[in-house]
Amino acid sequence: MASSGTCVTARHDDPRAIRLDRVRRRSGLMATASMAVAFLLAMAMLLYWCLTPASTLFRHAGLLLRPPAEIGFAMRFAAFAVAMIPLGALIVGLLSARRCFGCFAAGRIFSGDAARSLRGFALGVAAAALLKPVAGAILSLLLSSLSPAHTRALALNLGSDTVLSLLFAGMVAIIAGVLVEAADIAAENDQFV
Repeated sequence: MASSGTCVTARHDDPRAIRLDRVRRRSGLMATASMAVAFLLAMAMLLYWCLTPASTLFRHAGLLLRPPAEIGFAMRFAAFAVAMIPLGALIVGLLSARRCFGCFAAGRIFSGDAARSLRGFALGVAAAALLKPVAGAILSLLLSSLSPAHTRALALNLGSDTVLSLLFAGMVAIIAGVLVEAADIAAENDQFV
């Protein structure tokens, strides 16, 4: 009985096993968090377009025009659909992150699947960053068409958040590409052994 306890203690004292277990647990949490955030973002966007007053929608779209008293369901749905384009790309990226963390949680840390999923996350973030200003411009045209003055306005918003998102996505995509190549080389070498 004492030897059994000693064996278990020795395993728990192994720093590498402890680190790997920590990575697996945290990765499992991150996989769950990625899925939850993807769902919550979609729900928040739906609620935003259903419940936000017209004056607030105009202000957030960067429109200095007088808003209508109310925005109808059809226009709110159209605006929601446009706003979901960049958010949809981000959600796809978050689902790729979920797959990546799922690989880590399963112990497949340096697998090609994990690296490709990480690259998918980076591409989703990049696509969202590129599509956000375009969607914002389309939304400004849609909403301005409702102005009582019947004036159309185009608001284009390019900020440092877009540049930083693209830089981050580019760095992660390059790192993921290197990891994909490393995983492919390792798999190729395993075939020769």
